[in-house]
Amino acid sequence: MRVAAFTIDVDRDVNLPATGKKQAISKCHDGDREEVRFDSSLRGLLLILETLEEMRIKATFFMEGDTLLHIQRSTNVRELLSKHEVACHGVCHEDITGESTGMALDDVELSQMLDDGKEMLRKAFGYEPVGFRAPYQHIDQRTLDLLVKKGFLYDSSMIKVLDGERSVHPWKVSEGMLEMPLMQAKDMRGKTIVSYLWPMHEGRRAPEDYVNMAAGMRSGALVLATHSWHVTETYGRGLLSESSIGFNLANLRQVLEGFKLEGLEFHCLADLARIWKE
Repeated sequence: MRVAAFTIDVDRDVNLPATGKKQAISKCHDGDREEVRFDSSLRGLLLILETLEEMRIKATFFMEGDTLLHIQRSTNVRELLSKHEVACHGVCHEDITGESTGMALDDVELSQMLDDGKEMLRKAFGYEPVGFRAPYQHIDQRTLDLLVKKGFLYDSSMIKVLDGERSVHPWKVSEGMLEMPLMQAKDMRGKTIVSYLWPMHEGRRAPEDYVNMAAGMRSGALVLATHSWHVTETYGRGLLSESSIGFNLANLRQVLEGFKLEGLEFHCLADLARIWKE
């Protein structure tokens, strides 16, 4: 089997870990105070959904709880994402392991975060989410074991290197649960590349780099990821002009079209996890 999944992390704008804080902040605009923003994430979400509708691609959206609350104020989020899978991405972009903030969640906080995130999605979308991606992709075995107890089918926080057989397959990380990893490989110049599109949005990689990743995989599931806000705002340039947003969307479309031309059919992660679990 040789398939793909397009995943979008829907979280606070240009999120950054803050030392000594469990809640992520947004990178400040020039002259702004430290704050949390969501407008770029919402606008990027709407633009990505338009692209997916035109291309008839079903995707998985990892939704942060706080961002969900903001989006719900201005749109019918259940209708908006009715054709796609919604999965859990924490509540306020918590650094579970404390790797970046020095503020790891204790067992009680971790359990509460998962319960709250899952319940927020259930209320908004009418079904139990079965997937999880850790904010910052910071995950540990303690969290994986807890995800199983709370009924999750899969996690998608880890990265797996394309092996000698040129395959990248999901694997069992805890009893009854699969890891649906992002892929790491070497580009045409021999440099490491991961199937997360943020370097492309930041102007550091071309769409062809990701299409070449797809061409290099003989079997397995290629999980492609991005942020919704990264279409309209970047770490390096801040809020983008309309022309730059159009360029960003064109690059995204080129990657998705390239995957299709390489023979990769897109599925949501839940469907792929169920197939691999059988």
